[in-house]
Amino acid sequence: MNKSIFFVLFSLILLSVHVFGLTPLEDQWIPIKDVKDPYVIEIGKFAVSEYARLNNLQLKFVMVVSGDIQIASNLKYYKLIVTANSVGNGASKNYETIVWKLKSITELMDFEPLS
Repeated sequence: MNKSIFFVLFSLILLSVHVFGLTPLEDQWIPIKDVKDPYVIEIGKFAVSEYARLNNLQLKFVMVVSGDIQIASNLKYYKLIVTANSVGNGASKNYETIVWKLKSITELMDFEPLS
């Protein structure tokens, strides 16, 4: 098979998986009982640092306030409310974030400030 055709087909498959297969279902979230669990804190820290890196900001993770999880096969979605400090002015703010994790792959899907 021609390499360019293979690349196009492979790209379409990945796009399909991303668009249709990696979207959490809104009504199937399960509350996380222990938001102080080191694994949950690691996900929260990842969300803050990844958002800061992508947006060239200086945010520092403070804590996970609350969270929910959704599991679909081996894919886990974490919807967390995290608190982060702006390094420049020290102001704390809460953010809602969604992170998906598949084995060793972790991706930030959403990160929005809460009012």
